[in-house]
Order: sequence, then C-alpha cells, then structure tokens
Amino acid sequence: MYFNPVEVIETNQWIKTVFDKLVELRVKNPLIITSLEILELQKIESVFDIKTIFSNVGSNPTFTSCMHAIDFSKTNDFDGVIAIGGGSVMDTAKVVMASMGTGIVDISKLLNVTSPYECRAPGIFIPTTHGTGSEVTMWATVWNMKEKKKYSISHTDLYPDTAILDGKLTLSLPLHISLSTALDALSHSFEAIWNKNANPKSTDYAIEAICLILSNIEKLKDEPHNLDLRNALLRASNIAGLAFSNTKTAAAHSISYPLTIKYGIPHGVACSLPLLPLLHINKGAIENELKRIMNKLGMSNFSELENRIKQIPGDILKFNLKSWGVSKSEISVLVEQSFTKGRMDNNIVDLTKNQVQIILEEIYS
Repeated sequence: MYFNPVEVIETNQWIKTVFDKLVELRVKNPLIITSLEILELQKIESVFDIKTIFSNVGSNPTFTSCMHAIDFSKTNDFDGVIAIGGGSVMDTAKVVMASMGTGIVDISKLLNVTSPYECRAPGIFIPTTHGTGSEVTMWATVWNMKEKKKYSISHTDLYPDTAILDGKLTLSLPLHISLSTALDALSHSFEAIWNKNANPKSTDYAIEAICLILSNIEKLKDEPHNLDLRNALLRASNIAGLAFSNTKTAAAHSISYPLTIKYGIPHGVACSLPLLPLLHINKGAIENELKRIMNKLGMSNFSELENRIKQIPGDILKFNLKSWGVSKSEISVLVEQSFTKGRMDNNIVDLTKNQVQIILEEIYS
C-alpha cells in the first residue's frame, strides 16, 4: 500500500509560503540549514536571522559535518527545521531533526533509533536542485569518511511536514549540475519501477517522472534560464521522490556508493552510470511499464528510449569510470563493495557478482 504524508506545495513565492507554513505548524524559532552557496545566491540572510542559519554543509554530509550541525542546533531553543538546498542540505537537516526529536547527539546511536521520537521536530524542506527528492522521503545518507562507508538514517518521524517547490531557486544551477541532478531523479524513477517493493502508485509516479525528465532535459541545454523547464524538472524530481519514498533505491544506487566515496564521482553521475546496463538486465521484468513510458513519449521502440537516455550527459558530463580516475584493476574490488544491503537486494532481478563486474566493465570507457 502506498504511503507518503508530506504536503507538496508548488509556488512562485517560496518565502511567503514558508512563513505561512511556520504559522500553521506553530513554529516560532526555526533552525535554517543551507549551504554557503545557497546562502549567498538566494540572500538567505535577508530572509532569516543570521543567528538561526547553519550553512556549513558540503557536497556530501559526513559524520563530522552533521555533528557540527547538531552542535549548532543546541545553541538556541529551536522548535523546527527549514532546509533550503540540495540533497546534502536536506540529509543534514534530517540528522538534526533526529537529534532534536530524541535528544541524542551521537550519530551512530541516532542511526539505530526505531521507536517514536520523544518530541518530533516539524520540517519544511525547499529543494534548490531537481534531483534529490529528499524533501518527500524519511531517510538520509551520512558518510563516515574514516571508514569510507555510507550509512543511512531512516525513521517515519523524519518525513518533512511540507515540501515547497519553486523553480526560481534552481535557475542559478550550472548546466552540469542540472544534468547530474536530473540523472539522479531519472535513476530514482527507474529504480522505483524495477524494484521488489514497487506498488501501482509508486510505479505511476515513476513513469510520470521519467516522461517529464525525458521530455524536458534536452530543451534545458538550449534554455537553461527557462523557468517553465526548471519547474517541470523540479516537479519530476519531486514525483520521483514520491515514487522511491515507498520502494527505496536498488542496484544503480548500490553500485554508486563506492564510486562516490572512493573517487568523488558526483552522486547523480555515479548512480546513473549503470542505468542503461541495468535497464537491459531488468527490461524483461518491466515490459508493461516500459511500453507505458514509450507510448507516453511517442516512441516506437526500445532503442529510441535507450538513445534518449544515452544523449543526456552529452559532452557536458564526464560519463565513464576511466575519466574519473578509476583503474581497470580496481573493478574487482568495486564489485565487492557494490552490494549494499537494503539497496542491491531491492532490484527486481537478483544480480550476481559476475553481472556487476560486466556492468562496471561496460561503463569503464
């Protein structure tokens, strides 16, 4: 059965919407979590008191950076969280919400809390990229850089109350990040379809998101400042989030984690690199869903779909393992590290190590 409690609001006045929701949620002193880049680009200091803003969020949330955010949350009597940014900002915000809700500051302990939080912190999440979908999920990724390992925090009390979508916030995204984040949303969508946890509603959302992305992404290359295109891709990312919020991700994300932590490959690129090989492996199990996608896009055969996906990176993104500094001799080690429990085993086709080896060799150069 499908479940997602997050209220999604599409607007062209995100600031007014935020303050309206604060009143509704009875939040009087929110903690603002953002990045330095968004702080400056969106002039966040002119909207909120600087004393309430934590902006020291990097490209991937780590145990260390999340501890800094938790420490900041203890400096004031905050009664809610507003996250304004991409996936790393929203993941950081969820770790802080978990700490605020439980009183626990040790991240290792926070990861294992399953009982209801003592005092749930209300959350308003405002994405500034069109990739993560984190504004409608209950989990977050945290990286332990000492162990070179990815951890997840997951709890029903971490669903934000409200997600606010305003395409204006994505207009400043450089094209390479726009493509990378859109590929992340595309990966979320396909992985929600070829997933053992899929349900009819999550699949409907995933198909809608795929069609929105593939209908608009090429146009964005020519018109990166087109607000209608930005809104369409932001909506697609959100709908993809609604899809995988019920299924979790699968093999593509599982394979991506060591690529990001060992070689610094941006998440959207890392999880979409194996997308086409996995599409071939899984397509026999999702024939009806693929027909629906192709019909909606006016495609007559599978090759058209494949080519549409293939052209997204263009010459804008480095899109093979070799170009990111991966040595061919390291592939066997990557195979072993690609099997993340709770991700790889969601894939509708059970993958062998040999199949993952072939996937990594296929995307090597």
